Amino acid sequence: MKVGHLVSAAILFLTIPGSPQDWQHCKPEGSYSFAEVKDAVRRVTTTHGISGWDSKTFNRSGDLVPLAIVQTLSDTEMTAPQTLEEVLLILREAYACSSRCVTSPDDRQPRIALLLLEHLHNNTSGKMQSSVDETKEFIMRQGRPAE
Repeated sequence: MKVGHLVSAAILFLTIPGSPQDWQHCKPEGSYSFAEVKDAVRRVTTTHGISGWDSKTFNRSGDLVPLAIVQTLSDTEMTAPQTLEEVLLILREAYACSSRCVTSPDDRQPRIALLLLEHLHNNTSGKMQSSVDETKEFIMRQGRPAE
């Protein structure tokens, strides 16, 4: 009986995925993996330019994008003037067509984005704070049904 338990335990152990990071590489059909979204965030904020591929990645990822931003950039990086403008552009791209482009219904709602924007609002001032508020208004308008 003990051998049976050992064999069962061995089979269970061997079927567990090898890396806890594997979930970051999972991607639903027609969407992008979390690792790909993080790569796009890093690329846009280091090259200071956005490609069509990056826009497509953000358009199809919705609320996965602000999570990627938080995991990719430090607070200091996020609130630096040039990077902040890029972060706000990335967020706008993420919700520009969320109702049509984002395949995961949970990622269509800007829950994490609104938390991130509130944090950015509290850690900026002047024109930068106004840009954060404008981005928040844009995202909120995108989530409303057409009248």
